Amino acid sequence: MNTQPIKYRRRRKRGVILTSQGFQKLHTAKCDAESRENSGNHYTLEALSSRTGLDANTLMKVFGCQVGIDKRTLKKCFEAFNLLLEPSDYQLPQSNEAFSNLQRIQHQIDWGKAPDVSVFYGRKEELAKLEKWVIQEHCRLVTILGMGGIGKTSLSVKFATQVQQQFEFVIWRSLYNPPPIQDMLADLLQLFSNAQETNLPKTIDGRISRLISYFKLCRCLLILDNVDNVVNAAPNYNCQSHRQGYESYDQLFRQVGEIQHQSCLLLTSREKPKGVKRLTGKLPVRVLQLKGLLPTTAQEIFQDNGSFSGSIADWKELIQLYAGNPLALNIAFNTIQQLFDGSISDFLNHKIVVFGDIHDILQEHFKCLSDTKKQIIKWLAMNCQPISFLDLREKISPPISPHKFIQALESLQEQGLIERNAFLFFLQPLVREYINNELIDKKSSSKMKYEQRK
Repeated sequence: MNTQPIKYRRRRKRGVILTSQGFQKLHTAKCDAESRENSGNHYTLEALSSRTGLDANTLMKVFGCQVGIDKRTLKKCFEAFNLLLEPSDYQLPQSNEAFSNLQRIQHQIDWGKAPDVSVFYGRKEELAKLEKWVIQEHCRLVTILGMGGIGKTSLSVKFATQVQQQFEFVIWRSLYNPPPIQDMLADLLQLFSNAQETNLPKTIDGRISRLISYFKLCRCLLILDNVDNVVNAAPNYNCQSHRQGYESYDQLFRQVGEIQHQSCLLLTSREKPKGVKRLTGKLPVRVLQLKGLLPTTAQEIFQDNGSFSGSIADWKELIQLYAGNPLALNIAFNTIQQLFDGSISDFLNHKIVVFGDIHDILQEHFKCLSDTKKQIIKWLAMNCQPISFLDLREKISPPISPHKFIQALESLQEQGLIERNAFLFFLQPLVREYINNELIDKKSSSKMKYEQRK
């Protein structure tokens, strides 16, 4: 019989786990082997199991760095990648303070600079779809796409407030003015570790791996808003917001989508990141193309927030004119109240669609487009009739190479600048009006300069 006083009894600690150094050492060796022997593709659990002689559950414990395992198991895993297991590569579970803090944090929410969505209309179908993907199907990576002002940010926050009890961590971050990825990852790792992570990996790859380790250990919903500010940084982009040096964000998106874990990364963007394009349809990765508000929802919003007069046809025409874009409609309704005493028909009679902040939204979109995309949009604006893929490709001048044409057309659809009905492509009335106005202004400016030179 054990006569030791209860207060002196200690539960025996079994096994060891990897230190940050050991985890990085093993992960780097695995990545090198994947590059040399597997065409750069990640090993599946089955492939790792075959290589190491360890079953899948044991491997998850090794890379999860939380549950103690036998030192001989770690040694076997290291030897599979021609590594020597050293004392600095492992430690007792209780000494890993960063991960043990997860056991004490039951529920943590950090909204960052998320907007207030206490007043929210519609989007029931979209919210249900997101909940199905994230909660029921356990999708690892979800992207909400759409043009500026369509409501991507508000939808992401509303969704997070509805499902927050399903997660141990809910974190919302804006990339409107994006930090370097090293800094963003450091911020996230500090949150997960309750500020106990003092020895962060030095490399971006190491920090991404560390983040995914937390994704495996706890259920987290991480939302990154305005992702279009860091994706597709390429020479053919004209917008300064597509910043050079931020390409590693795409590495983060790709690895979160590829590697098994129990969390979800939700992105909002005007355009689909390259890493998302490669994964969609192959893994639990989904994309939601956000359209404008339904006419009934849009009418409900503005009738509840002002005094407006107009026939059913007037309401329908106005909402269709702005393609149900909540921000553009809000700007238009403010103008209708201030200048037209709430009369929708009077506003429509003047046929002024693009003005003020609406012009600025479209200008921001347009200046960020590649020359190929601008060429397609200008052609569609000057030729008002919907057109098929084949006819558009044949008639557009100067000709565009096939791969650039397809890439540009897909991107313009993702951004909500081009619509497709059956097999025909066309511009939204709002976009056409903006482009035609810009072309008229340029002609007028050129004519004025010519006359001044005369």
